[in-house]
Order: sequence, then C-alpha cells, then structure tokens
Amino acid sequence: MRKPAISVAVCVLIAAVAAYLLWPRTTGGVNLYCSVDQDQFQPLVAEFERQTGVHVASQGETEASRSVGIASKLDYERENPVADVFWGNEAMNTVFLRDRGVLAPLPPAVVASFPKSAIDAKGTFVLFAGRARVLLVNTKLLPDPRDWPTSVGDLASGRWGGPGRGMAVAKPLTGTTYTHAVALLVRDGDKAKAFWEAVAAKAAKGEIKAVPGNGAVAQQVKDPANGIAFGLTDTDDARVAVTEGAPVAVVYPDQGEGQPGTFVTPNTVALVRGGPHPEAARRLLAWLVSRETEERLAKSEIANIPVRDDVPAPPHVKRPGKDFRAAAVDWDAVGASRDRWAPFLQSLFER
Repeated sequence: MRKPAISVAVCVLIAAVAAYLLWPRTTGGVNLYCSVDQDQFQPLVAEFERQTGVHVASQGETEASRSVGIASKLDYERENPVADVFWGNEAMNTVFLRDRGVLAPLPPAVVASFPKSAIDAKGTFVLFAGRARVLLVNTKLLPDPRDWPTSVGDLASGRWGGPGRGMAVAKPLTGTTYTHAVALLVRDGDKAKAFWEAVAAKAAKGEIKAVPGNGAVAQQVKDPANGIAFGLTDTDDARVAVTEGAPVAVVYPDQGEGQPGTFVTPNTVALVRGGPHPEAARRLLAWLVSRETEERLAKSEIANIPVRDDVPAPPHVKRPGKDFRAAAVDWDAVGASRDRWAPFLQSLFER
C-alpha cells in the first residue's frame, strides 16, 4: 500500500516538537533563535560573548526551512518559551509571531535609537540591516547593458528563456523569496498570481531554473556555462558573486516611471515574551541593533543596508532613497497573509 504523503507543515511541526524536547535548558546566559545564515550570525554572537562574557545558546535553521522552521518553533513554544531573543532574516514571520502573542515590547532605549519607520507600530520589533531583492546579470552572456533586464517582471517575459538567455529564481516557498512573493500578492493579487503562474510555466519548460535558495541562484548566474543570463536574488548573495570576481553585475529592478521600486527585506530583532533570561535578553538585543553592529553588517561580505542614515557603509552598499527607490511594503498586511498564499505557490512549485 502506498504511504500517504506528509505535508511540509506537519514536518515542520514534528521538527519543532523534537527540537523543543531536545533543546538544553540553560540556567544562565541567553537563548537566541535565528533564521539568518549561520555563517553570518555566529561571528556576531561570538563577538558579543567576547565583549560581555554572556554565553549565547543559539538555534539556527537550514535554507530548506528558512524563516518557516524557527517561526513555527517559537509559535509552538509560546506558552512555555525557551528562546529569549528572536533574530529574523525578514519581517513577514516576525509580524506573524507578534500577532500570535510571541513577542514582548521593545525597551524604550532601543525604540529611541531608530527612526519611527524602523519600529513596529505595536512596539515589539525593530527593522534593521536590510537586503534588496536584485537581478544578478551574467555579463559574459549579456555584455551590452542595454540588453539587461530591468524588472522582476522580466522573469515572465518572452524575451528570455532561449539559449544563453535562461533565468533562475529560488522557489517561492521559504525564505525571502516567499516573503517577496507574498508581498507581491498582497499588492496586486491578480497580477502577482499571473506572474507566478508564468514563472512556473517557464520553469516547467526549462527556461527558468527554480532552485532551493537565493545562494543557488547566484551560483547558477555566475558561471556562463550554465546559460543563465540573470536571476532574482538578495544583495548578500549577489555581493558574494561580485567579490569572487565572477562576470556579474547587479541591477536594482523596477526603477522606471510607474514601476513599484525595488523590494527591500529587513532583518528583525525582538524579545520573546516570557523568555527565561530577560535581563541578558535585553542586553543581547541592544547589542545586536546597535549602530556598531549594523555598521559591521554593512562592511561585511553580506553588505547589509543600514536603516539609519548615520551608520557608515561602503560605497557598494546602495541605500534606498539615495541610490535607488525602494518599494512600499505594508508589513502588517504581508504578515497577516503569511499562510494565505502558501497552497497556491506550493501547487505551482512542488510538482
């Protein structure tokens, strides 16, 4: 007899229960749950420990469950919290957790150190250190800038997909690509549905490589032998390809008249309501969102975008409002729609 398929949601719940049972209950230090890439957050955690002497027990996640796994774990534990601090790699799941009652109010000093636009309207999380969703172009395959794509919508365009003009995108099921997909669907449901249906159809024909994550998109684009002319990815993954010397260029999309602007997804940091180490948690949160930490993230290889104008950043870190126009995003609406569009996208990209 054929065994019934187990849904992604059930797998995530099983993983959350197992992690909850196995997670060590520390009596000191602070517990951090983080959906940022481990090689990105661990050096900062180590520096915090070195400077303060406070031990951090950290819980990360894989790219396959990016953002979804940690959020599900925090939601499962909300009546008996294990984590003290949540550092998210995007804002949609953070809004979801806020609305589920998982997050605690921010300390007033943290609120005062950021512009109002970077603080959750309900005062539970801070937006910082963003990444833009950009088009990474292979300049060997597309040597003339006049031939480069200029919009996310070019993924669905008939101009692309032939020999040497393939495309790549992460499947919009987890991580920042799912957040981006939901934001597009919230903005204009009919238009975005048609767009993702067209992308899935092109993927089925081999014109688009639908890969597991944004890092894989950059890998596809940077080698001309793959025949991938451009891909949609995050600035941190694009920056890695640039620093490696690959024949690539970065395009900030949708900057033309009547276009929405480039989607920017910020990191978020919040306190977990009822976390076991509240004093150490406030200390870690303040350190993570400090100007010094945000500057370090901007100057690192991931090139995060500071949300505060007075935080220095290298010239290659482009800033919204100065170097490009960012898309307006209603994060409350995106967070409220987190689960609404999952079945639609799964029907297209889990075949």
